Amino acid sequence: MRNVYDCVEAFGKLLDKEYHLVLGRKNISVSLQINFDKKECFHLMGLQYLTDRPELVRDREKIFDAISRHQITAEHLQSSDLYYKIADRVDMLPLLESMLDSNDTIFKYNRKRNIYSVIKADYIMKNKMEERDVFLFLAQNGEGGKYFCRSFFPENKMDYTKNQASWTLLYKKKITLSTGKEEILYDRLRK
Repeated sequence: MRNVYDCVEAFGKLLDKEYHLVLGRKNISVSLQINFDKKECFHLMGLQYLTDRPELVRDREKIFDAISRHQITAEHLQSSDLYYKIADRVDMLPLLESMLDSNDTIFKYNRKRNIYSVIKADYIMKNKMEERDVFLFLAQNGEGGKYFCRSFFPENKMDYTKNQASWTLLYKKKITLSTGKEEILYDRLRK
């Protein structure tokens, strides 16, 4: 089973990446640009649920750095009485880049159609990773089509894509920011 070190290592690689997606539905297209920030990793791992760990009550970017330097240890976090709530997330989060690189389903997310959800997101991706359905919620970050990863977890009992409008992926590219290298992952627009 993967641990928080694996999460920050994998997420650290995404800090130098940017994804551009074009989605279509009923002759309408939208563009999404997904970027990453160290602070997001805290929530994606579910560390907010470890309320019995006082060292997690501080700046989330500093927590990311402390985990990567092993100042906050995986063993210490796993000894939390509440770790069972996040164990599946931590195990699956290192697969986030593979999930983003794949061309599985994307839905426009309408929270009103999931009355039990408090997640504030605009889109949801659903992918099959290691025989499990995994959800990634994307939320708009300001204006101009920029998005960030709001939440992430494997399916437990509820399919969050139920009653959501499915969009077709038309185009996807990944950019390595430090080099400017672009990798086309999917292109249905080219004819």
